[in-house]
Amino acid sequence: MGRAGTESPSARQPAAGHPADLATLLSLIAALLFYAGAVRTRAYFEYFHIDVLALGLSFPEFVMRSLRLVTAPVVLTGVVAVVVLRDPHLLSRSVLPLLPPRVVGWCRRVMRRAARFHLLVLCVAVVMLFSWGRIQPHPWLVPVLLATGILLGQSPAANEGRRPTGIRARGAPLTAACLCLLWAVALAAQQAGLRDAEHSADHLVGGTAIVVFSTDQLSMTGRGLQMKDLGKQMHYRYRYTGLRLVIERGGRYHAVAVGWQHDTDSTYVIRETDDLRVELMPGAR
Repeated sequence: MGRAGTESPSARQPAAGHPADLATLLSLIAALLFYAGAVRTRAYFEYFHIDVLALGLSFPEFVMRSLRLVTAPVVLTGVVAVVVLRDPHLLSRSVLPLLPPRVVGWCRRVMRRAARFHLLVLCVAVVMLFSWGRIQPHPWLVPVLLATGILLGQSPAANEGRRPTGIRARGAPLTAACLCLLWAVALAAQQAGLRDAEHSADHLVGGTAIVVFSTDQLSMTGRGLQMKDLGKQMHYRYRYTGLRLVIERGGRYHAVAVGWQHDTDSTYVIRETDDLRVELMPGAR
């Protein structure tokens, strides 16, 4: 009875912090997905000359659009990062014993040698930064190398066997490494958005087609856009075909001509009125 009375609160509730940790982790993941989705979505629609802020997309929509970035390598990297942050020594306790001693020794020697050259890694990243145009389409390598050099510089092998402590020696570099990794995520998301936009522009024929009926002629021109006069007896006298839908928000149809070119052509914003009707049809297959 006496021993039970002196038992600490943490011993009586060993898992009390797990829900809070899980909630924090999920919040960070949601914020990162929102950030990546916002960057990717902005790059995608800016390619079509559309201001993403004017679309009024919601938080869940940004998160859903970021799921296109979730690939197998990204998931694997995220799982390893969560495990390492949760227990930095878990991998060394569970994985290293399964490897041959020769392989373990070789890995440790490589890591120690790499840590000694952390300044060289940072110099390479700076040189690549000033050669930005030559490293396309892989600009995310710069922040990744910067973060790698900073993290290698925090290892005992780079500090005469001692691990840095304190805000200036450890907190500031780790914060800088996190910002570099966030920069890498932004660059990768932007690149993915541009790549998806270029793919969509190259395959406009198969996209959702828009047929516009109007009582008056409209000042719309473009490659593949056709206008037909249906006759005076028709209320909607003019029919426009050859348009493809980019996105519809709030009753506004953002559309481009089927032969649209990024550098020269316009994006049209069409809204239904009493004098204008919009019909959606499947694209060519």
